[in-house]
Amino acid sequence: MWEAVETAPGVYNQTYLSEVDKLITKLGEKGIYTLVDAHQDVLARQICGEGMPNFYAREIIEGSEEPYCISPMFDKLFGPLMRMAGFCVPMSDYNFRYDSDGLPLIEDCQKNSFFIYYTSPESFTLFRALYKNNF
Repeated sequence: MWEAVETAPGVYNQTYLSEVDKLITKLGEKGIYTLVDAHQDVLARQICGEGMPNFYAREIIEGSEEPYCISPMFDKLFGPLMRMAGFCVPMSDYNFRYDSDGLPLIEDCQKNSFFIYYTSPESFTLFRALYKNNF
């Protein structure tokens, strides 16, 4: 997980990386090929997922003018219809409780299918930043 590797901007957990390397080496010695997948689900804890470090997710979400799904204009015009269909619902509308780091409590996140969080404006905003390398 990226968030396990990069614990602060530019600070990498060498112990974690060494353990991953040891595991891959051990598997290789047994003839097992390993494909490393920097796996994520819903990209960040900020939006009930995992993967991207929280400090990046917070910076992107709070630094954007306003998170959006399709485009600011499209969301403004069609947002009410999208939200009625359960699409493009802001994370704040779920009324989660938050921990001391400002992250939604996992038990609250688990009240919904995690897939629905992929359709939040915050998720779209984070994925755009990731794919456009806007960090």
